[in-house]
Amino acid sequence: MIELVTAKTMQEREKSACERFGLRTLLLMENAGRAVASEVLSALRERPSLRRVAIVCGTGNNGGDGMVVARHLFVAHPESPPRVYLVGSPENLRGDAQYNYAVITELGLPVQVVSSSGDVRFEEDTLIVDALFGTGLAREVEGIHREVIRCINAAVRKFVVAVDVPSGVDASDGRVLGEAVQADLTVTFGFLKRGLVLYPGRAYAGRIKVYPIGIPLSFGEDEKADGYLVLPSDVRALLPRRSWSTHKISAGVVGVVAGSSAMLGAGILVAQGAYRGGAGMVVWPLPAELSLAVRTSLPEVVGVTLGSSAFPDWSYGEHDVEAILRGFEARKVSGVVVGPGLGMKEGLQRFLERFLELIPAKGVLDADALNIIAEHRERWEGKLAGWVVTPHVGEAARLLARPVQEVSEWKVQAARDIAAFFGCVVVLKGPGTLVVSPGGEIFVNSTGNELLATAGSGDVLAGLIGGLMAQGLDAVSSALCGVFLHGLSGDILRREGRTSIVAHEIAERLDAARKVVEDGTWEPSFLDGDFSGAPCP
Repeated sequence: MIELVTAKTMQEREKSACERFGLRTLLLMENAGRAVASEVLSALRERPSLRRVAIVCGTGNNGGDGMVVARHLFVAHPESPPRVYLVGSPENLRGDAQYNYAVITELGLPVQVVSSSGDVRFEEDTLIVDALFGTGLAREVEGIHREVIRCINAAVRKFVVAVDVPSGVDASDGRVLGEAVQADLTVTFGFLKRGLVLYPGRAYAGRIKVYPIGIPLSFGEDEKADGYLVLPSDVRALLPRRSWSTHKISAGVVGVVAGSSAMLGAGILVAQGAYRGGAGMVVWPLPAELSLAVRTSLPEVVGVTLGSSAFPDWSYGEHDVEAILRGFEARKVSGVVVGPGLGMKEGLQRFLERFLELIPAKGVLDADALNIIAEHRERWEGKLAGWVVTPHVGEAARLLARPVQEVSEWKVQAARDIAAFFGCVVVLKGPGTLVVSPGGEIFVNSTGNELLATAGSGDVLAGLIGGLMAQGLDAVSSALCGVFLHGLSGDILRREGRTSIVAHEIAERLDAARKVVEDGTWEPSFLDGDFSGAPCP
């Protein structure tokens, strides 16, 4: 896994390293600027259509990095010096940035001071270096800085290299602070910033390359990362494997409590996710009429016949609990999936309370199970230990009794709050899906794309995670592997040229996704460099 850090952690580690080794921050700026200059020169060689370079600097340390870039490019190619823009007054420069400004002016490299958007002109076919803001930005971008960012984004036939983070992106949480630079390449230093792999920040970063800055930044096990990016090597190490002696019971038996008369398809997709994820058997208690309908499309599902009538509008009730538990026990169910397609009929609250109180196995709570829990969230505080809950942003907002916009903007904190309140593992679904442990450890998924935004996609994921738990993986490992393989199935579908899909196709690609992981032939497309040997925490 790749360690992720917030802006605060990065600043603390840099300060600690300088104090420990007696190094000046000027050296860190020099190393950072040299790294970016190297990437700029490589980009110019690879893209001969780019005929000029413009460097947009702010008055902080990120701008100082940009001035180092300008110096190295000027020394390398004095015949075609870069155009340097300084957004703000030179009088506002301090410390290392002020020093590097003095150096480039002494070299005779002209600097255009920008006081209005009219002072910025990008010709076509320009490589633009964004050194406007760094990791320390925590406020909304406004005024001339916002106008300059818009000018960068509006430039024609450009290639944009961002220094550390694209200006306007929160380095810690990936939020866009009003306006952000759309980069093609982000060169970041020391550690991968968490905001670069969380959406929407990831969508602004382009390809990401991590450069060391010349000093060690970790000094012991007591220093914790602010999250981890999950890699295929991590999933490969966790996935359960069958032996010659495996049989359908030892391969894992998944119990499904899902569906209703109106939403039987949700449970079918859960079952497909579980089977395609490697489970040996899926057991789904239903009334006889509905069980027959399921077997016509998925004959592999094992039934438990419930005595309640399927018509005209059947859903689970408290009177079904004992029959379900007996059926699960008889068939040695080792993991369960509860919630997709249950509906919100009166009586389901009591059914869910009783079922979760008595079921010995753990598993996944999804969809309507989460909505039922949200209606009386105080009753469930601390009572979901061992379970994985899989909300999307709307369901997460209901579980927290917060506005959807707040949860959407502060996804990391929302996921941690759910995990802490209920005592469970949280999978907060969406772009860059998060997995958070009950103790607050954050894992960011590196697979998936917009094709997965289709009805039933979450049902397949719930079945997949439940199937992995039934095979013996712990809750966190099941969530990590399930989310990764589910997203990779979407990536495989996009590689096939698909522009739209239906959910069962995600399940059908899970075997291919697992093969790609086990063969070691997939790496995150947005990372530049070899991270295959990155250590696990």
